[in-house]
Amino acid sequence: MALMEVTAIIDNLAADLIWSVLAIGFGYVLLRRQTRGLAHLLGATGDRRLLIVLPDMLVREGGTVGSYRQNGFVGNVVSRREFEAAIALRESLTDPLVRLLRPRTPVLPSGRIGASGPVEGTEFCPPSSALATASAATEPFAHLPSQVAGRSLVLIGGPTYNHLTALGFRHPSAQAVPEQQGGDGEWGLRVRSGPLAGQFFAGRGNAPDTEIATIQSFATEASGPRVTICAGSSDVATQASVTFLLANWRRISRKCHNHPYAFLLHVDTHSGSARLQTGIVDGRPFTL
Repeated sequence: MALMEVTAIIDNLAADLIWSVLAIGFGYVLLRRQTRGLAHLLGATGDRRLLIVLPDMLVREGGTVGSYRQNGFVGNVVSRREFEAAIALRESLTDPLVRLLRPRTPVLPSGRIGASGPVEGTEFCPPSSALATASAATEPFAHLPSQVAGRSLVLIGGPTYNHLTALGFRHPSAQAVPEQQGGDGEWGLRVRSGPLAGQFFAGRGNAPDTEIATIQSFATEASGPRVTICAGSSDVATQASVTFLLANWRRISRKCHNHPYAFLLHVDTHSGSARLQTGIVDGRPFTL
């Protein structure tokens, strides 16, 4: 009798172990599929990887005040929130098994984030002088410097310090461009094409403690690299746009497929949460 009870216990443990292994395997496959879905939405393919591009904020010798100058720092800097946004994006694209075995994101001595899966790494936006040829070209993304050329790009930050974002807003496939009404009027998005061409969507309105942000994505050419812009009126809003993208990419993928799209977001400056104000895909309004 005792032997039969021991055998039954062993059988139950073996069955539980098998089911646990199957559940872990199924969970891994599901998470891996989701990672690939996000990578595909951002333009990663079998022969094209992603590059996360951070703003080109450069501290020059004697060119700033505060702790940077006191410590004698000279070089590229990035806001903590924008850097955290880049890390969150990179981690969401990392293989779940790699995430489990290596819980800390590798940060290189240069301040860049290491490669992982579809992400080749991060890069600071080339200075405007290095983009002069691209800026003058009819198709600027076909004339990018080698450090950013040939990849699908995720551009973090607005056009002031991320010059590639400025080029992105000029691209014919960009659905809308940031615009200020009058000299000191309301900031918002002006639709560029489709049935809503010319229409202006206001940003903050009368909402207090609100910033605005935009997410835009388009292919630079047919079957070519994809550009995704996450930019806000502050680093809080920029980070919120990346968070919104990561939280809603499945619905975005289902509704937008491979079409160009643009979102105007309202961001609460206290909580950092974002909500969709306006969505545009192929020049037409839509909601998630």
